[in-house]
Amino acid sequence: MKKTMKILLIILVVFLMLIVVGKRILFPPYDEIEVTGKYEINSEDYWVTEDKEDSFLMDGSMREVQVHVWYPKDYDNSDIKLPMVIASHGSCGTIDNNRTLYREFTSHGYVVLAVSHPGHAFDTLHSNGKKQTVSMDYLKKMSGMDPQSKPEEAAKLFAEWMELRMTDLTAVMDDFVEKVMQSPDRFESADIGRFVTCGHSAGGSAALGMARIRSDVVGVIALESPYMYDIKGVKDGEYIMDDSDYEMPVLNVYSDASYSHLHEWKQYRNNMKFLESKNENYENIYYEGTGHMGLCDLSLASPILSGLLDQVKSEVESEEQLKRLNTDCLDFLRRISFSE
Repeated sequence: MKKTMKILLIILVVFLMLIVVGKRILFPPYDEIEVTGKYEINSEDYWVTEDKEDSFLMDGSMREVQVHVWYPKDYDNSDIKLPMVIASHGSCGTIDNNRTLYREFTSHGYVVLAVSHPGHAFDTLHSNGKKQTVSMDYLKKMSGMDPQSKPEEAAKLFAEWMELRMTDLTAVMDDFVEKVMQSPDRFESADIGRFVTCGHSAGGSAALGMARIRSDVVGVIALESPYMYDIKGVKDGEYIMDDSDYEMPVLNVYSDASYSHLHEWKQYRNNMKFLESKNENYENIYYEGTGHMGLCDLSLASPILSGLLDQVKSEVESEEQLKRLNTDCLDFLRRISFSE
C-alpha cells in the first residue's frame, strides 16, 4: 500500500511539473513594453449593469459589463481636454486585449475604457468575484460560420453580435459621461463630448458601428476588422452594404491575415472600397510580415499560441510590431485630438 501511494505521489508530482513547465512554455514571462509618454499610469476596474438580462448566463441575472479604466496621474494641462478612447476586444479576447496600446495612450494623457463583453470574452470578471467564460454557443456559431458560401446565416450572426457589443459600449459610454459630470476633477484630461472607438477584429467592427450611431464618436481605430454593422442583408448571395462615407477619421490596420484577401472576401467589401477611396477621412496601414494576433498583446504573452491561431510564423518580433502599432495609432489619435 505504501509503495502504491509512493508511486501515485511521484506521478502526481511529475504531472504538476509538466503543467508548470507547459504553462511557462506556452506563456513565458515577459517584460511590458515601456511607454513613451510622461504621465504615470493609473488603472482600476468597475462594472456597468445594463437594463436587460444576460442571455448567456440564463439565470435571470442582469447583464453586467466589466470595465478597466486607464487614466493619467497628475495631468498638468487642464486647458486641453483629450478625446476618450473606448476599446472592444476581439472574439474570445480579454479586457487586456491591447494592454500595450492602452498604456501607451494613457501615458500621453488619454483616458481609456477597456470593455469586456460577457459571453464573447475568453473570461470576464463580475463584481461579485465570479468569472464568466466564453459562451460555448458563441464558439459553436463562430466556428461553424461561413461568410462566403452561407452569407444569409453570417449576416444574421453579424447583426446579433454587433447589437450585443454596441449595446455594451453604449451603456459604458453613457455611464462614464455621467461619472465625469459628477466628479470632473478625477478624470480631468477627458473630453466627455468626444470618443474615439477602438477594437481588434470583431471589436473593431463594433467600434466602426458605433461611429454610425453616435454623434460623439470623432474617430475610429479598427485593427483588421470587417464592417459588420454596415451589412444590412443579403440579396442574390451578395451582402447588402451601407457604403456611405464615414464623417470622421477612420484608421484601418491590416496584417498578412487579410490584406491580400480584401478584394475576394465578401464581408470585407467596404474595407476594399474605403481602402481605394480618395476620401481624406480614411487612413489605411498594412503591416507586412505579421499575422492577425500580431495586432494584439497575445503575440507578446504567448508567441506559440499566437502563431498557432494565425497558422503562420510572424517575420516581425512581437515587441517591434506592437511598438509600431503604438506609434501609428498614437499619431492618428493626436491628429484627431488637435484638429479642432
